[in-house]
Amino acid sequence: ISAIHGCAVRFPDVAESVVHTLMDFLSSDGGMQVVIFVRAIVERYPDLRPAILAKLIATVDEVTNNHVMCICLWILGEYCETSESVADAFDVVTDQLGEAPFIVQAEEKQAAEQAAAEAAKGPKLVTKNIVLSDGTYATQTVYSEPKIAATDLDKSPNLRKMIVGGDIFLGTIVASCLTKMCLRAPDLGLGDVKAKSMTVKAL
Repeated sequence: ISAIHGCAVRFPDVAESVVHTLMDFLSSDGGMQVVIFVRAIVERYPDLRPAILAKLIATVDEVTNNHVMCICLWILGEYCETSESVADAFDVVTDQLGEAPFIVQAEEKQAAEQAAAEAAKGPKLVTKNIVLSDGTYATQTVYSEPKIAATDLDKSPNLRKMIVGGDIFLGTIVASCLTKMCLRAPDLGLGDVKAKSMTVKAL
């Protein structure tokens, strides 16, 4: 990824063809290198911004790393400069956040702790007597698998999980990103009603 980054910065014709492919790896182990590459290309080549931002808006929900998410949101807040991109990015970010409050409810926490305790016990060896088809008795030994942890059943968006998990720095990035979009909205022709709606939702 670093080698491709170096080539793309030197040869802009290559950048457009590779950046979209690399953005599919934002959720992989090399996500940080990819998002830094995207940030450099967006800054250096304004002509490529619309297509890159559209791709980023479409894939930001797949990001699972907190630090990568921070940079993605910073890029969206900094470079979304058209009415369409601002509206789309705002909707995606707020959908990923969900509704307040951004805390783990007591019932959810208790269920998660109980599920984690069950999972920590590991599989249990269970022996029981069964009746075979010919009427005789036999002993059967089976393994009882632990229940799936509650966190595995959590279908919340990744961004909400990060915020609920207590990432304060990411929370400030989200607030900054939404604030920039709300301040920019009236000047982009989104209309007073839409701009006020965005502001209220961001608050």
